[in-house]
Amino acid sequence: MRIIAGIIKGRRLDSPPEGDFRIRPTSDRAREALFSILQGWPKGSFLDLFAGTGAVGVEAWSRGYSPVVCVEQDVKACALALRNCRGTGVQVLRQDALRLKRDAFQGLDLVFVDPPYEGSALVFERLAPIIRAWLGKDGLLVWETEKRTELPCPGDFLAVDSRLYGAARFHFFRAG
Repeated sequence: MRIIAGIIKGRRLDSPPEGDFRIRPTSDRAREALFSILQGWPKGSFLDLFAGTGAVGVEAWSRGYSPVVCVEQDVKACALALRNCRGTGVQVLRQDALRLKRDAFQGLDLVFVDPPYEGSALVFERLAPIIRAWLGKDGLLVWETEKRTELPCPGDFLAVDSRLYGAARFHFFRAG
């Protein structure tokens, strides 16, 4: 894994140990596609939930998003994210994303969520209303799922786009 663009373009990132399938990093190709889409949106604060290796958060920081916060519960993944975020402005929190409160964040510009693919739709139902409370007026929610997973558009959001990249699908929702 590497950073695709920005001030630390080309920087290598630590990956999960071979055979460790508990941590599923967003591929370089999918990250590149994601940030190409996001070029049309204003940069600002960026929250990465279920951050895993922290690659998406570091990519966001490299491309000018600030502040950037990565939230990851798993001890090994969090250690990996901390290593990958070293020397950047990315903050890593070891916390369960499902236990974050409505007042944990406010006025966020972009929230990226990449939970384990199994159960992603249930996590979406639970977290979408809370994330809406965190987003600013024109905030954007990007949710990564397995390519066959469809997500309903919550009432306080407007579905903006959905894109497939290999085994992944990105769902884009704007705060309504």
